Amino acid sequence: MGHSTRRAAVAATAIAIALPTFAACGGSGGNDKKAEAPSTCVPSPTPTMKIGLGTIYVNVWNAGGKDGLAATVAQQLGWRGLHVIDTGNDPEAGSAKPPTTAQIRFGPGGRQIALTLATQVKDAQLVQDNRTNPTVDLVLGNKFALIPMPPTAASAVTVNVYNAYVLPGTAGTLAAEMRKRGFKVGQVGNDPKSGFYPDNATAIRYGSQGEPDARRVKLQVKDAKMINDGRKGTTVDLVIGSKWKDDTVVPVAQATVPPTPSPTSSPGC
Repeated sequence: MGHSTRRAAVAATAIAIALPTFAACGGSGGNDKKAEAPSTCVPSPTPTMKIGLGTIYVNVWNAGGKDGLAATVAQQLGWRGLHVIDTGNDPEAGSAKPPTTAQIRFGPGGRQIALTLATQVKDAQLVQDNRTNPTVDLVLGNKFALIPMPPTAASAVTVNVYNAYVLPGTAGTLAAEMRKRGFKVGQVGNDPKSGFYPDNATAIRYGSQGEPDARRVKLQVKDAKMINDGRKGTTVDLVIGSKWKDDTVVPVAQATVPPTPSPTSSPGC
């Protein structure tokens, strides 16, 4: 066998080995109805261009089989400032294997937009397609999860301070401390919901949109029971429970956010 023949054989072998890997990463198969517009799976490093979430327009497609998931995630993305164009089941279902966690589809000019969206999603796989506009698609798998938002800055959090404990004046004292820490204090007084928290020093009531705000409040106190009561908006209730003690409030120096873990790499890329 001559040198040129041997080189050709080696190249053919390398291609044969590489092709299954590419297909597993999101490329179109030979009989795929999308074969005329093959996708390219790319890793998702940190974006190199600063793009505001409020400039991103995204379709949210459900490929995970859980009813209503796309609508729920669309609402959560809206809270983060993104513009949701449409929601529903994945229009490409059946043409490719659904993602385990999430897939972000984008056109040749939308890579930085996709990378920015990937900073909000756990283990997102990026797939480039042939679209010519700057929109992106977020495809939700069975194990989809958003990366939690960092706790809201204290200056942007409105907290009501209520007393569900027998010791009078405690709510006023706690409200004054929260103001000193930069929080916006709303209502102060006895708990209007007549909550009873016999096993906790405090209870923190909030809605889904206000979850980052509630986590900021939680950093200020010990033994807090977190209660998502389905409310609208971001206002948080901090309620004094039966096990309140003088040292329930955490010192300012300790009321800090834990270090952010290193991001995980996207599976399959």
